[in-house]
Amino acid sequence: METNIKTIILDDGIKYMIVEEMVINKTLYTLFANIDNENDICFRKTVKKDGKEYYVGLDDEKELERVIMHFTKNILK
Repeated sequence: METNIKTIILDDGIKYMIVEEMVINKTLYTLFANIDNENDICFRKTVKKDGKEYYVGLDDEKELERVIMHFTKNILK
């Protein structure tokens, strides 16, 4: 059986796979896992600028906590 895994190289130069995407308060957030080290994860949000979509890091600690809680709650259902 073949699986179709979406991957991307983020701004740190590391290749990640997209684990999960969720919309929280009208913003799309993505959970990424490093292809070579599944313990290395990160969250990004999608923003639109000049008609293009970009992944950006979460600089606000409260936003990061909210996103982690939301993903944890929904993934562990």
